[in-house]
Amino acid sequence: MSSHEAPLGPKHRLVQQARLLARERREREAAGLAHMEGVRLVEEALAAGVEVAYLLYSPDLAERPRGAELLCAASARGVPLYRATPEALERAADTQTPQGVVGVFRPRPWALDDLGPGLVLVLDNLQDPGNLGTVVRTLEALGGGGAVVAGGVDPYNPKVVRGAMGSLFRLPVVKLGLDAALRGLRARGRRIYVADAGGALSPWEATLTRAAVVIGNEGAGPSPLARQEADGVVSIPMVGPTESLNAGVAAALMVYEALRQQA
Repeated sequence: MSSHEAPLGPKHRLVQQARLLARERREREAAGLAHMEGVRLVEEALAAGVEVAYLLYSPDLAERPRGAELLCAASARGVPLYRATPEALERAADTQTPQGVVGVFRPRPWALDDLGPGLVLVLDNLQDPGNLGTVVRTLEALGGGGAVVAGGVDPYNPKVVRGAMGSLFRLPVVKLGLDAALRGLRARGRRIYVADAGGALSPWEATLTRAAVVIGNEGAGPSPLARQEADGVVSIPMVGPTESLNAGVAAALMVYEALRQQA
């Protein structure tokens, strides 16, 4: 295992880069890099074979058994390791209480052909990082084929990365405009549904095998283009007075019904 002799300070260029990657979408997109932090996430990234550009870690991380094991595993993969002062790690982190390690990784360039056979969710301009992280984690847990992010929040926003809890490293998540996504999915033999209140179909009436479901923006719902191109509108029946469900919850119910149909 290799590291700098002296811990990096808050003004070091790698600390500054990690800070920018955590805070600026344009920095992530320009560099083709993203930010992660915490022992578990770094473990998940290494296990998934993600390309890790470098790790910044606190001096005491190597003194803890799990931390030492993580650093050894990263070193064996050729990942550059840099000890950082507590002040530097706090500056590089996205959370208020850094967990001993901050990493910079290169997201995989997923395409539509990488999507699996399970239900695909097209996320039409979602704005909440928590919703997107939940959707990605749920898709992997319930056998979904992947997600297409069509506008809205960056799938490599650090809050999304944390919320997905490792699923983002394994599940295909394609960034593509809505029109190209819908045309591409249909060309690959998928039915297109929109999830929206007042739809004519319940989830169990729709054929969700080899399908894609559009989950719309939290406030505005699905875009006019999605409604226009859809084969049907699917609505989740509700017995209470609630008008609508959280986007992450609606997505989970759709994926669970797709899993039931496959079974």
